[in-house]
Amino acid sequence: MPLLEGLQPDTEYFYRLQGTGIDGNLYQSQMYTFTTPVAAETDELGPNAALDATVVEVSSEFSEDFAGALAIDGNPTSEWSTDGDGDDASITIDLGASTDIVGVGYRTRSMSDGTAVVESYTVSVDGEEFGPFEVGQGLAVEELSAMGQEVTFAADTTTGGNTGAAEIEVYTAP
Repeated sequence: MPLLEGLQPDTEYFYRLQGTGIDGNLYQSQMYTFTTPVAAETDELGPNAALDATVVEVSSEFSEDFAGALAIDGNPTSEWSTDGDGDDASITIDLGASTDIVGVGYRTRSMSDGTAVVESYTVSVDGEEFGPFEVGQGLAVEELSAMGQEVTFAADTTTGGNTGAAEIEVYTAP
């Protein structure tokens, strides 16, 4: 599934699918459209402290190409994948110092067959638990109020398989 970046809210986009067959002929679909949703009005949460954090523990990693650090690199096209952990997937990051946390974000990874999707998760900040939170499509952002250094994201419900995250974020007070 392609990841489209830089789209504007409440905007109609046009696209066409095309490819070349083994016979060398060019094939094109009709023109299709989609409209991005209206942007939700939210308060500014502040900077993403996860970008400067360190991954201190993961339930597992599928391989070095799917390491936990890829969930906090700011790039939604890279991802952390577990080695089949399903509902037992978790990742803990260290923010480096006690931090005033005002929200979190989670973008699940997914496979084309519908597996590997985290549907809901909980967050623990130095042992204090929040959630569960629903994930849905795109980056799911939740406001919370906590002070702490170590933040754990734990899958509650998934579609099974090599679950993980394309990106997780921890927002600090502006």
